[in-house]
Amino acid sequence: MQLGLDISTTTTGYALVNKDIIYAMGFVDLKKETDLSDKAWALLNGLAELQSFSSIKTIVVEDSLSGFSRGRTSQQTIIKLAKFNAITCFLFEHHLQIKPVLVNANTARKQLFGKARVKGMSAKDFVKEQVESKFDINSYIKYTKTGLWDKRNMDAMDALVVAKYLLPND
Repeated sequence: MQLGLDISTTTTGYALVNKDIIYAMGFVDLKKETDLSDKAWALLNGLAELQSFSSIKTIVVEDSLSGFSRGRTSQQTIIKLAKFNAITCFLFEHHLQIKPVLVNANTARKQLFGKARVKGMSAKDFVKEQVESKFDINSYIKYTKTGLWDKRNMDAMDALVVAKYLLPND
């Protein structure tokens, strides 16, 4: 069983996979927690409730940003994400006795889809299109109270992409 995480301080996506089977996929809302360590504990406790959690043998984490994204990401945001990523990885490693594998999002996309993106299409749209065409994830998709597609599903899809890293392609 392989756990993939797309770690963020507001919403963290997760996916539990084994070869071609998706056992769990979703996101954990961390907005209510204010302290980074409290967010990490909330994430661990939320995922520990999953039925297959004790079967995890590998943890794959989408590596945090290391550079600025054309003016959209501040230095403080990158530092905060790197800290939270480190805290979360340490906590999961300590709890499960499994050292997380960090993978660049583009590397994971290239392995799973053959390419990381398509010119003229945002990375998020590319991932959504590819995941929906390759996997049956309808039972994992969440909707808002008003019935709209929840944008946090993208975090779950990103987690699925990294969860499939190191596994043979279907």
